[in-house]
Amino acid sequence: MLSSFKKALPAALMLIVAGSMAACSTGQEKVAELTAKAEQGDVDAMVDVAEMYCSGTTIEQDDQICGMWMKRAAEKGHIRAQYMLGRMYELGLGMRADPVQAYKWYTLSGDQGYRMSQTGAKNMLEVMTPQQRAEAKKLVAESGKQ
Repeated sequence: MLSSFKKALPAALMLIVAGSMAACSTGQEKVAELTAKAEQGDVDAMVDVAEMYCSGTTIEQDDQICGMWMKRAAEKGHIRAQYMLGRMYELGLGMRADPVQAYKWYTLSGDQGYRMSQTGAKNMLEVMTPQQRAEAKKLVAESGKQ
């Protein structure tokens, strides 16, 4: 009985490895597909690609690439991307921590009704200097004119 188990073990391991490789290539294909859509301007695909890079579940985690795609989606007005970008600026994930930018993105999202952004903006006001508050409010006003 033990000898048949020993013979079956390598075959079972090969199936596991092959399954892992297939899942990996499927993940890579999914990232490539979504990246192509994102590059063509699909805002939802931009967020999906960003989240894949942030989580590292489908592709190797890279907060800088996550931030790049999140910013592109946020600049196009995607409410959740604006919130996530604010959070990334607040925590310094993939970019330098910047309460002014965090406030800007939280406010833009919060003004569209995203409640977590409203809380984020309020929290940023509490930690910013008066000069930072003035700069942040100016950035928000300028964003509204675009």
